[in-house]
Parts: sequence; structure tokens; C-alpha cells
Amino acid sequence: MDFITGATGIVGRELLAQLLESGKSVKALKRKGSDVKGVINFLRLRGINPLESELCWVEGDVTDIQSLEDGIRGCEKVFHIAAVVSFHPSDEALMMKVNAGGTANVVNTMLDQGVTDLIYVSSVAAIGYTSEIITEQTIFEDGSFTTGYSRSKNKSEIEVWRGQEEGLKVAIVNPSIIIGPGDFTKSSAELFSKVYNGIPFYPTGTHGFVSVYDVARVCILLEETGIRGQRFLLNAENRSYKDLLSTIAVALNTTAPSKPVRNWMAGMVWRGFWAIEKLTGRKAMATKESLIMAQRPTEYDGSQIRKTLLEKGVEWNYGSVNDAIQSTAKIYLSEKAGS
Repeated sequence: MDFITGATGIVGRELLAQLLESGKSVKALKRKGSDVKGVINFLRLRGINPLESELCWVEGDVTDIQSLEDGIRGCEKVFHIAAVVSFHPSDEALMMKVNAGGTANVVNTMLDQGVTDLIYVSSVAAIGYTSEIITEQTIFEDGSFTTGYSRSKNKSEIEVWRGQEEGLKVAIVNPSIIIGPGDFTKSSAELFSKVYNGIPFYPTGTHGFVSVYDVARVCILLEETGIRGQRFLLNAENRSYKDLLSTIAVALNTTAPSKPVRNWMAGMVWRGFWAIEKLTGRKAMATKESLIMAQRPTEYDGSQIRKTLLEKGVEWNYGSVNDAIQSTAKIYLSEKAGS
């Protein structure tokens, strides 16, 4: 039996589906009030109707040691995905508690119970930024524009590597921006709701993108091949935000953002968001750090995972980001029609 934290998130529900499709039985950690119904509907769309013996929900979270003990007990492998994703400075303390502290709890509970196999889903945010192409070897450096999310994920990885030093067999994946269905008010899935509702501006930078299917598939391939002691940057394509948002708009049959955020405008834009936040109490859609990063031409090299799998006799390649956009848009529009 496998254990998943963050099973109701974008990656978690896809990984859950793929594990169940492969005949695995799974324990899945959910917070009180999590959208389990949405996950079950997602599974049913895939033709998956698991028995209680195949899927067991454990209520709790990664800051709750007892729920981790209940979840990990009797399992052979752990997929740790749960995290708070935010680029708002006010959320940094929470992210340190949940992301870094929660990962430490997962590692410690595994060590206590003698469960040694851990696959950790991190983020490219935990890898250093450089003007060159970013790889697994790029060194993380904290700076004035480093987000709290980046720091929390970097510290989370330190906890995972500590676990390896203390006896765990670990592998880390660092996805770029993930395209896939989930809660369309959170994380990268929010791109679809934002474009659907209409946004006039687009950042002028570039970033990496990867389908959620590929992220989950790599996690399973790492489990099956026994590849451990490494981390892998997962990135299918480097694309401009303009191109990505335009492709999403076409898939949603809506108007694409047409006005670039020029560098000289960035300061006014984030200050405007800050002022709106102060007036309304709603967190800003973009912060100084996130907007500046979105203006930069950032490129990632996700080829190492293919080479490593091939050494194990497994031929694998990334799927199309456009296909991921189309399938995600279809689910988003279906949910809108049913709401």
C-alpha cells in the first residue's frame, strides 16, 4: 500500500488516479474540509470507482503527527506532495510551518515506523535562479526577490536529504509550472479561471511548463525503477506567458490578454495590486517578487529524467503542453456548465 499527502491537489489527484489504475491500493491524507467529492468525481471521469480496500482516506495534515502515523502505518512507500503554494509575503510563516515543518514531520514519522521509500514533489522554485538555462545543478541562493515559497521548498528539500542521511531512500522531482485540472481558484489551475474571466495584461517573460500527467507518471516510474538519491527537474516546454495564456484563451473560447506588462509598468502594477488589497482585504493577484520574476526570460532543462530512465531501460518522453491545456480547459468548462 502507498501513502499520499496532498491527495486532493492538482498532482495528488492525478497520482492517485494513476496508482489506482495500476492496481495499487492507497491511503490518502486529506485535511478537514478538503474537496474529496471533487477528487471522487475526477476519478469517476477516468472510469475509476475504488473499493474501500483500494482507497482509504485519512483525515489530518502534515502538521499533525498522529494523522501521519495513522497514514504511514502499514505502507511501503510515501509520496509527499502536500504544500501551501503562495507568493504573498504574509504567507511565508505558514509555508515554513506546512512545507518545511510538514516535510520534517513526514521524514521523522517514516524513520520512526521503518518505512524507507520516499518520493517528494518539490518545485523549480526550490532550485536556484540564473540567467542561464536552469538544471538540477543550479545552486539555490537567497536574494531580495526570492519568494517565501521558494525558501520553504528549499528548506523542505533539506529535510528530505536529511532523511536520506538517516536511512531513507529518496527521490525528488522539481516540476515547472504544472498544467492540469484541480481547484481552479488555487495554484497554477487558477490560470484557467483568470483567463476565462478576462485579464487584459500578460507578463513579458518566459517560463517552463509541464503536464500534471507527466509529473505523476514520473513519480510512479521512479517508484517502479528504484531510482533514488537524485532529484529531477521536470519541464516539457519553455514558453512565453503570452503564448501560454493565448493558448488557454483559445481552448476556453474567450479573449486572450493583449497588453504586455512593460518593465517600466511593473512597479505601478504591483503597487496597484497592493493598494487594492489594502482597500478590499483580498490578497493581491501579483506581488512585487512574483511580477518581477514573471517578466524575466527563465528557461529550464528537463532532459535528465529521460536519460536516467533510459539507463534503466525505460523509454519515456514528455507529453504536449497544448494537449494538457486542451484537456484541462474541457474539464474547467464542464465544471462551469454544471455549477
